[in-house]
Amino acid sequence: MKRLFPVLLLVAVIVGLSGCSSGTFTIKSKDFQASDACDATGTLEVSMESGRVKVKARSDYKAHMLKNGMPSQWCNGATQEFVGTVKVSGYTFESDTNKPLQFVVDRSKGFYYLAGKGSVTDPQGKVTTLP
Repeated sequence: MKRLFPVLLLVAVIVGLSGCSSGTFTIKSKDFQASDACDATGTLEVSMESGRVKVKARSDYKAHMLKNGMPSQWCNGATQEFVGTVKVSGYTFESDTNKPLQFVVDRSKGFYYLAGKGSVTDPQGKVTTLP
């Protein structure tokens, strides 16, 4: 048992530190939940055009359907990169031109921050600056 304790302690430290890096800002709103119909890898570019959200799949984007239907920007595992200022479900994403905000859609974690610079304003007006 004495040999197992250091291993468990190391695992606890690694798990704790992983929560301190990217992924610490998460949107748990139902409007940002991962679809149960598809899984994906790769990146979607999200922008605004004429007041409407525009989603464009990059060449690395691949969706795998789990149920009948069409893939969406909410496929589990998809990375969304916000270009410019984008308004989605009451949230405003304002990205740095050189380092756009990136979020990942995840069934268990929620819609979490991955990388980039900018800010997110929630529907109540609270501004979170990232990173």
